[in-house]
Amino acid sequence: MKNAQFIFCKKTFCLIFALFFITAALSSQEKKYNGVSSNVMRDVPYTDVLLKFIDGYYSHSIGSRENAQKIYKASIDSCPENFSEYQKATHLSRCDYYFGMYIIEMFDLTSLEHALDDTSKEFVDPVESNKKMKEDAMIYFERSIEHAKRAMEMNEKNCPDAMVIFTQSVSANCTVKPISYVLGNGLKISQYAKKALKVDPTNGTAFFSLSAQSVYAPGILGNAKKGRKEMLEYLANKNLVIEKFDTFNFTCAVAYSYYRQKDFATAKKWYLKTQEIYPGNYSTLDLIEKCNKELGTNGK
Repeated sequence: MKNAQFIFCKKTFCLIFALFFITAALSSQEKKYNGVSSNVMRDVPYTDVLLKFIDGYYSHSIGSRENAQKIYKASIDSCPENFSEYQKATHLSRCDYYFGMYIIEMFDLTSLEHALDDTSKEFVDPVESNKKMKEDAMIYFERSIEHAKRAMEMNEKNCPDAMVIFTQSVSANCTVKPISYVLGNGLKISQYAKKALKVDPTNGTAFFSLSAQSVYAPGILGNAKKGRKEMLEYLANKNLVIEKFDTFNFTCAVAYSYYRQKDFATAKKWYLKTQEIYPGNYSTLDLIEKCNKELGTNGK
């Protein structure tokens, strides 16, 4: 009986030890890279510093260009030493993309400020100012595309995150480049999003790139009902690998799908949900105000 108890205790001890070892190994796997988000299911995890930069962009809390450049540099420098060359290139692509997006966003906000207060600001030619903004942002989008291309070349068969940032940068570049660029490169957005999803069918950002056209494309090029259905499916899918900004983008898309169909009450409801994610986002605050005007509620 004592021998049986001894064997049982020994087996129990071995099982506990094995479970401890497995848990420790999994914990070690989760902390494989220092200074990155907890989401290690990506082939290139976001660093914590870059995620703060992204949060600042979406919440419009970065402020001056000088401050943005400091955060941008810190994001670049946050690349872990044990990232592969492929991961480093993808990381750099993300940094350049979001700095380009910051430039566009700050131009939009400054233009709005000038429109609201034309007595205390010097006159700035809007056409010339818009041209300079596009040229400035274009530099960073082009850099982002080159980094993404280099990453894809290094890891051609398994590079979903590089493909995704490539689609984002090409899409952004389409907003600042001539129409000839759009015609020559616009189709790459859906092509590479599909390629990314073949390798990683859980990539939430790739799904957004694939479905955004249905929601945002003008006129007959868009399909608000189809886009909304897909975005709602993404929000409900717990198996997708998503970041905070993915949830925001899905929610914004649902809101806009209702807005373009002139269902302002439902659009407002969804835009209010976006404020729960990024409370300081001026774009959605502006759209909430537009919904209020259409509804005649004055914010009530």
